[in-house]
Amino acid sequence: MKKILLIVIILIFIVSLVTQENKEIRVRVIPNSNSVSDLVVKEDVKNSVIYYLLEIYNEDYDTYKENISKSIYELESIIDENFGDCKVEFGYHTLYNKTYNGNKLKDKRTLLLQIILGDGKGDNWWGSIYPEYLSISSDEKIEYKSLFVTLIKKVRGDKDED
Repeated sequence: MKKILLIVIILIFIVSLVTQENKEIRVRVIPNSNSVSDLVVKEDVKNSVIYYLLEIYNEDYDTYKENISKSIYELESIIDENFGDCKVEFGYHTLYNKTYNGNKLKDKRTLLLQIILGDGKGDNWWGSIYPEYLSISSDEKIEYKSLFVTLIKKVRGDKDED
């Protein structure tokens, strides 16, 4: 009986670890294109969104999520009126493997406030807005890595640039 109880407790613990919510929120702004004028609009929208998110910021994760959720249409309306056609989304999104600031980030689903300007075909800006407000600088480059290419390089004996 004790063994069964111990197994049940271990299983409950494992399930709680696997289903535990990642308490991180990121914001992403995708410009219409990479034209100079669209990139200027992206920067203006980014600055406006940062200011807006700072105004509704709350240290409590659930309250901050609720504040963002309640204000999605208001934020979309503000961007539409001032910068043109946009789509604002707030939900879970998978971020894929990449190297950023010398750190390897693994695939994970995270809560994302995404602003798509026009056709959304330009290079995006993103930052972390929770738990640390904008802990990632927008003027740093992200290097994407392919597991397949990395394995081929290892087989060939190429040196890793990391």
